[in-house]
Amino acid sequence: MMWSKLRKKIKEFFAPELRERIDVHLTCYHDAHDDVGEVWITLDGKKIFDGGYYHWYVTPFPSKADKVFANSNTFYKEAFKVQIKSQKVEEIYKLGIHDTYHITHNLWNYMNIPYEEILTSNNPIYKAFSLIDKRLGKRRFNKIKLNENEHPLVVLFYELRKKCFEKHQQ
Repeated sequence: MMWSKLRKKIKEFFAPELRERIDVHLTCYHDAHDDVGEVWITLDGKKIFDGGYYHWYVTPFPSKADKVFANSNTFYKEAFKVQIKSQKVEEIYKLGIHDTYHITHNLWNYMNIPYEEILTSNNPIYKAFSLIDKRLGKRRFNKIKLNENEHPLVVLFYELRKKCFEKHQQ
């Protein structure tokens, strides 16, 4: 699926009051030898999250073993799942290190997975987007409890949606 179509479809899942505020962008560096680029999310025009091929390969990992693991087939098999079972994968994602492909592939998957599964996901991309999804109602939202070590994007989208529900209450 072309990026423009994926972006449009993802935005259709956003709660109506957030569609104009949140945007998802992708760019490719055509002068790069492999045409890779980066993905970023904006809120009211300000970048709040990003990831890309060069972020992935240039960002220092806590250890050499973590970098080796992050480039292994084991990581790639686990990185796109709704329920990540590997603590190492969770740790790498919580460091804020994301490859372009991780983000775009997870966004594509997001549209094809039942919402109940996504809402309980520990994959930060799925979980964050589930919080701004139009299928999330106030009663279900009020039952959500975040952990203290949640991914920053999950926390930001949680707080954003909380404000939306509070605004409607007034």
